Amino acid sequence: MTNGAATPGLADLYQLGEQIERDKSASVRALRQRDHEIGLQCEADDDAGRLLFWLDRVADERGTGPGEEGWLTEAGAVLVARLTALVLGFIAMATFLLSSGQGLVNALIFLLLFVLVQVVFCLVSALVMLRCVRGSAPVVMPVNPARLVISKVFPDRRYLRESQSVVRLLLLRYGQEFGAIFTLGAVAAFFMVLAFKDFTFVWGSTFSLGNDFVERFTSALATPWSAWLPAATLSPQVIADTRFHPAFTDLGRADIASLRGWWPFLIMAMGSYALLPRLFLWGLSGLFYTRLMRRSFARYPGAEPVLARMTRPVVKTQALEPEDPGPRAPGSAVAVDESLGLLNWAGALAASDLHCFEEICAVPPANVVAGGLGSLADDELGAASINRQRPERLLVAVKAWEPPMADLRDFLGELQNVTHCTLCLVPLPGKSVVEHNLQEWRDFSRELPFAVIDTQALSRL
Repeated sequence: MTNGAATPGLADLYQLGEQIERDKSASVRALRQRDHEIGLQCEADDDAGRLLFWLDRVADERGTGPGEEGWLTEAGAVLVARLTALVLGFIAMATFLLSSGQGLVNALIFLLLFVLVQVVFCLVSALVMLRCVRGSAPVVMPVNPARLVISKVFPDRRYLRESQSVVRLLLLRYGQEFGAIFTLGAVAAFFMVLAFKDFTFVWGSTFSLGNDFVERFTSALATPWSAWLPAATLSPQVIADTRFHPAFTDLGRADIASLRGWWPFLIMAMGSYALLPRLFLWGLSGLFYTRLMRRSFARYPGAEPVLARMTRPVVKTQALEPEDPGPRAPGSAVAVDESLGLLNWAGALAASDLHCFEEICAVPPANVVAGGLGSLADDELGAASINRQRPERLLVAVKAWEPPMADLRDFLGELQNVTHCTLCLVPLPGKSVVEHNLQEWRDFSRELPFAVIDTQALSRL
């Protein structure tokens, strides 16, 4: 995947999260050396391409490859879902047609199930797609088959939590494909049943629907094709002849010919309102998915240090490096990033610590806000200051050895202009963050009101 134009997949996004999590247990010095060597070999011209190259090289060093960590791959799950959608569409149409009494099928119910319901699904899909593209994670049903498939393919869903918009957009793209396949299966069943059993369409309802209403309704549905395919429209005579009455049991040859006038109309309605919108949304979601996936992949929490290590030179001297090099002076190799903000919560970072962590060094001094030590009014002023800064990414320095408290949750809940938040766990001097504390803060982060939230254990330079 060395091509800079390559688009990452969901499996790449998952593996990126896994590798970033795995690197947190390695020393900063080793990561610098490894990533700089990989960066020298990389020819990609964009961040997504560099990360794909880095991911492949790191996987080669571990001796593993894509798809080796799970028994079900994304491609396998999609293939099973496609076959399932085709079979379900075929069964749904065949069951509906064969269960009709006396071979008379209610055309209005047919339109409701196989046309109007599909239109509603397409409108909902378009709304969800719009919210995904805007960056907000839309609400989904708690019982969702797609979520079950994702949980089987990618068991540790926390690696995908930071990219919910792109995950939902991918599932939406698959949903349009499966909906189109469902419709094709239903059309196949329509002609299959027609080949072995004679059935006709009538219309009737317990509501007071007259011929004029049905004529206007079907004419409106036939507007897209009425000019170039008049044979697939319904004449007033066909509508009058196919009105169903309970005593309507004896059908002549002329009546049967009139009843069959519904067939081309219903097939065109399915194609125009159930199949074509699905195909359009499928293509549109593909364009949005490519752009959003590349952006989410390059901005994945923890990817920025990887990209920096790939391009930053490793400076070595002939002198022996001490085990504890001490605080780094301001203005060293890390470039200042004006889009970053820092919340120093409860004095987690001392003044001398601001230059001891690679992630913190890039924060401009003017963007550092203290909180958790003063009064409630002081915290409100600090939250207002962060809202004015509108940082693209907010780093929250906390004491890793202390459990998360409700006052921090309340403070972060006051932030209105922050979408990406990273909890930076500051270890005790000479110590590292233990797994128990890391998991405790991860559980706490899931309750925070941010579109993107991640937890990172800091390591001293």
